[in-house]
Amino acid sequence: MIDDAVRLLGRTAVRLAQGVPVIGARFGAPMRLDLTGRVVFVTGAARGLGAEIARQAHDRGARVALVGRRLEPLTELAAELGPGAAAFQADVTDADALRRAAEETATRFGGIDVVIANAGIAPPSHTVGTIDPDAFEHTVEVDLLGQWRTVRAALPAVIDRRGHIALVGSIYAFFNGVLAAPYAVSKAGVEQLARTLRVELAQHGVTAGIAYLGFIDTDLAADAFADEQAAAIRDVAPDFITRPMTVEAAAAAVLDGVERRASRVTAPAWVGPLLAARSVFTEVMDDVLIHNRRVNDAIRDAETAAGERDS
Repeated sequence: MIDDAVRLLGRTAVRLAQGVPVIGARFGAPMRLDLTGRVVFVTGAARGLGAEIARQAHDRGARVALVGRRLEPLTELAAELGPGAAAFQADVTDADALRRAAEETATRFGGIDVVIANAGIAPPSHTVGTIDPDAFEHTVEVDLLGQWRTVRAALPAVIDRRGHIALVGSIYAFFNGVLAAPYAVSKAGVEQLARTLRVELAQHGVTAGIAYLGFIDTDLAADAFADEQAAAIRDVAPDFITRPMTVEAAAAAVLDGVERRASRVTAPAWVGPLLAARSVFTEVMDDVLIHNRRVNDAIRDAETAAGERDS
């Protein structure tokens, strides 16, 4: 028991050291993922945060696959960015369309290094007891299952390139979801998906992380606070929480995290301290699982069994 506690404390100290700029690499932090020449697969890229992530990734030297429901705005953005960008039509509720988009991206650019699962919608501001069931389930379908489908579609290509998966989350992963239950449920699920991927993919050399983002000045945020009930909830919160950050700042935070292969990205500045108050244990747990031989053996056995079933 004492030995286990000592090892746990040691892992915690190393994990904290890994997060320190410059010296982190000395403690086993993943090598930086320079985006120059990399292929970045972005969902929800037609507008808002997804479009800005694509622009900034392109500015950093990446080739970008623009994925979304409507082809016209994607094609316009691809034309704006030039030959290093390509548009692929795929709704994140359609697993086959996402798989085709991933395959066509790999054919066009030679592979996929980074997946940024960004597509999402805002639910109507109703209680669990009053929301239309179809609206609740459609939000979860897009905001949670859409990210799972995106990851699954691109995963073989990302494993082949030992790349990185970035899931766009929200403060609603740990904030109370009053009048936004399906969105909060989805983002809490996205958090668990990111943590699971981080452990399961570590032995493949693939990293995964989640961006806990506050309110952003986009159409999604405007829609979320469009009605009187949502505005009332917003008025209860301190101004620094509900003040939206620019889409440029949010996109830069996501991409900085990708280049660091970060397991966790927070923006704006106040999000990190609030998250840290409840997240140290979960981060340590992930690290313990990654370095546990029996866990790694179990993952390999599960993958081997799946391969035998598929053969």
